[in-house]
Amino acid sequence: MRTLLSRIATLLIVAETGVGCGGDGGAGPGESFTVEATPAAATLFTVAPGNAVKLSVVAMDQDGQPVVADGPATFSSSNDAIADVSDDGTITAVAAGTARITAALIVSGVAKTGTTTVTALVAPMNATVVAPATAFLPATVDIGTGGRVTWTFGPNGHQVTFTTPGAPSDIPEFQNGSRALTFLNHGTFNYQCSGPQMAGVVRVH
Repeated sequence: MRTLLSRIATLLIVAETGVGCGGDGGAGPGESFTVEATPAAATLFTVAPGNAVKLSVVAMDQDGQPVVADGPATFSSSNDAIADVSDDGTITAVAAGTARITAALIVSGVAKTGTTTVTALVAPMNATVVAPATAFLPATVDIGTGGRVTWTFGPNGHQVTFTTPGAPSDIPEFQNGSRALTFLNHGTFNYQCSGPQMAGVVRVH
């Protein structure tokens, strides 16, 4: 009986040692992670404002939990002539087109990548804003320097009052018609109707 118990005890010790040394055959953290780059897609303009975005990169395990990487992410662009990326993950649009940004992370000696698709646009020279109720639509418009924005209102009267220096002259309240302004200065111009609850933005690139 003692001999049998000794053999059982020896088997238990061997089994526990095997589990403790990773003998369960499971994959290590470096083999089972994915790299997530956020945003996964971005639309940028070739001239500021709105010409840059900074990527957030994280390694995730199979349960969707973040894991610690061996070091910071590294970045590359499929076409630097369209979208450039700096060492800290800031993407800057250069010219119109599409480029793929790749972010790489290493976990436990294993390297994997995630990607972001960037579409770079040249801002149009004309934009239109409507206000069917109590909101400017779209709330933000983008135009090139020297471009023109037209506001078209129906029976509900509205005004366009700028709150940012360097904008064109305000538009007094009107209804059932259209009014247009030309933007000669580069920048972001905020405006509102009679209060901040009805507001819009013109970005001039």
